[in-house]
This record gives sequence, structure tokens and C-alpha cells, in this order.
Amino acid sequence: MWMDVGGGAFDGYLYQSDGLRATVVGDKRQPAPLERGYATFGSDSGHHHHYLFLPDAVNVLSAKFALNDEQRKNFASGSLKKAHDVAMALMKARYGAGPTRMYFVGGSTGGREAMNVVDRWPEDYGGVIAAYAAWNQIESDLQYIRISQAMYTKGPDGKSGWLPPGKTKLLRDAVLNACDAQDGLKDGIVSDPADCRFDAATLRCPDGKDHKRCLSDGQERTVTAFATPQVSDFAVENGIRSEPGYNVLRGASLVGTTGLLRHPSHPPIPLLNSFYYLAGDGVLRFFLTKDVHFDTLTFDTKTGGPGGKWIPGILQQSAEDDGGLADLSAFERRGGKLLMIHGTADSTIPTDASVFLYQRIVKAMGQLRTDGFARLYLIPGYGHGQGVFDAGVDTVGVLDAWVDKGIAPARLVVSDQNKGAARTRPMCVWPSWPRYLGGEVNAAASFTCEGGR
Repeated sequence: MWMDVGGGAFDGYLYQSDGLRATVVGDKRQPAPLERGYATFGSDSGHHHHYLFLPDAVNVLSAKFALNDEQRKNFASGSLKKAHDVAMALMKARYGAGPTRMYFVGGSTGGREAMNVVDRWPEDYGGVIAAYAAWNQIESDLQYIRISQAMYTKGPDGKSGWLPPGKTKLLRDAVLNACDAQDGLKDGIVSDPADCRFDAATLRCPDGKDHKRCLSDGQERTVTAFATPQVSDFAVENGIRSEPGYNVLRGASLVGTTGLLRHPSHPPIPLLNSFYYLAGDGVLRFFLTKDVHFDTLTFDTKTGGPGGKWIPGILQQSAEDDGGLADLSAFERRGGKLLMIHGTADSTIPTDASVFLYQRIVKAMGQLRTDGFARLYLIPGYGHGQGVFDAGVDTVGVLDAWVDKGIAPARLVVSDQNKGAARTRPMCVWPSWPRYLGGEVNAAASFTCEGGR
């Protein structure tokens, strides 16, 4: 039994396979894959960061490697097949045969890689877990750029829309105050984001200027940018031309994501400038324009310009990064099983991106066929690998049961792994969500999955 482990952000280093549980919504109480008998492998996606004095969390946000065309292509998708085939060759040389089972698991960039192997090399993997997948990578990066422009560009009032930590907390608390109890329980979680109708205008400062307990006009514009889609005039891979907005008005928190500096640095400074600016700027300068001095705030995400100048580079990168991701018949025919998981409070990859992807698959293949090999689960309160509800479920065990025994997952139980937490919730198949019925507030049995098909 072998397991291929995806990376994260811009990759550039090897993830520890025994830490897999934390990166793909795993249950820390369960044995790690190595302890279950899996041999695990992965790659650095064909490049390696050399900034040894910086932590991995900062290194993985460096996109300078993309100036090297081979490394750029490896990161996009090329390294996936190379790593798999080398692992297979080593396995056969050592054991005389291939594996009885091969899985791919990953979250974020690793989730994009997971969807890439399903789409591009469907015969290679019998089971795949794609958590909060950055599958629509280029439009996601354009969304980062668009948000950064709202955050750092001065509006008609001469002020930017940067959101300091106090304002992100103000927004989060206001949304929870309006929507938290709608699922029957006030617990810091918005279980059904679609039912939350918070309006950022209710937080606007009366004079539109920046005061402590309200949003300036510029800050309201930034919140609106977060909450609305990025839409391009041109289509990228397979006709896609948009990236959904975030659930920032429906329970997702921006606390800790917008940096500490009001003004953009050129180039961006990790931790001081916002995550969105750091990632979007890196893609624009090193992947798309190849101009290390390019000013991200001048780029037109709608037209790919000015004047559509950079559309060819965008289309090339999209074709290498994103894949088709609709008709997965080849993966279905070989008996493959796919678990898609996303948190409703994710402020890195929009939750609705996974919904959009799942709906594309259903449209291409039909609901009955899709149900035979794929599931989408949205977890309230869960963000991008953490959150107010730090989700833990035995995803590997669930996949094992489906692949080996034909036991298809339905309603699962997910645990909150935050320190001191002792609560469980039903993990509902989308589009259903957990509603509180009464009884013990920390027990999954006190909830029902509501709103399913």
C-alpha cells in the first residue's frame, strides 16, 4: 500500500508524511499512514527553496523559482507524474511488483495536485483525497491580485482599503452576532453560510472615514472585493473565467490574513504585507509576466492587461496548472474514489470553489454516476487547515472502506481538535449542513444533516 502526499503553497520542500493527519483533515487520534502500513512518498514539486534562515511557512510563499521554465512546469503538474513513476520503479525493483493500492492525498496546492492526478493520470491512483483544493489556480491568483488592489490602492477619498487586525475582528464579530444562532445553536460557527445575509454596509462609518468601531469607505470596498467573484473577460482552461468570493460575510474570518503594514512594499514583505498580495504578486511577477519589477497594483485582472497583453501567459499557465476537471469518466471506470473536503470558514481558497468544481463534475457526468465515486463535504467553522472548529476525521479509513470494501461514505462524524475542545459534529454530504436539534451541545447526535437532495 502506497500513498503519495501533496504539497502546499508554492511547494519547494518535502512534507513530513507522518504529519499527514494535520494537512488533510485527518484525525490525530488515529494511526498515521506509516503506522497503518502505507509506504509514503512525495516531492518538492521539482524545485527547492534555499533560504535556509527562513521558516518553511515563509519559504513556501516564494515564487522566484518560476523564472526557471522547467521548475515552473514541474510545479504546475509535471513533477506529479515524475515522482509517481520513479516511486513505482523503485517499488518494483525492491519488491518485484507494484502496489496493491495507491492513494493521493493533499490539501490546498496539494488539493490541486490531487485533482490533477485524477484528471490527467486517472489509472495511477485508486483513491484520492482533495482538501480545500486550489484547483482553479490562475483565477484564484487573479482574485488575490484583485483583493490586493482593493486593499492597497487609494480610492476617491485618497485613502486605501487596508484592513488592520482590529477591523477584521470587528467584521468577524458582527457576522457571528448576526448569523451564529441561525442553525439553532450559538457556538461561534455559522453552519449554513447560504442562510447568512449580513451586509457590510451596516458597519460603514457615517462619514465614510476611518474610525475605530466602523469601516471606512475604502475598507468597505475591500470587504466587498473579498465577498464577490473575480471575473475575467477571457476564459482560462476549459472555459472557466471566474473565481468565487469568500464567505467573509457568512462566517469566514480574515483575522491574521491582511498583514501589519498599511502600505504595500515592493516586493511584498512576508507577514508584514497581506498573504493575498504576497501570493498574487509572486505569480504575476515570476509566473506570468517574467518581469520581476512589475507593479501588481497596475494589473487589470478583468482584461489580463493592460490591453490583454498577458493573456497568452495566463492561458499557458492555466493549461499546465489547472487541468480539465469535469468529465472524470476514466477515473470512474478504473474504480477510483474521490473525497472532496472544504471548510466553510476558509479565507485562503473560497469554499464555493469546491462547490463549483463538484457541480462541474455532476453536470458532465450526472448525479447518479458522480455519487458512485465522489463525495463533497463542507465543514462549518473549519478554515484552511485550522479554524474555530479544527476538523478531525479518519479520512484515510473512510477512503480505505470505500476502495477496499465498497462501503460508500454518507454522514460522517467530525471532531474538533482544538486544544481543550470536546465536541463533535455530523460531517454532512453537500448540500446538507448540521442543524442543532437540542440536547448535549457537544455531541454529533444532537444535530441533523439538513437540506440535502
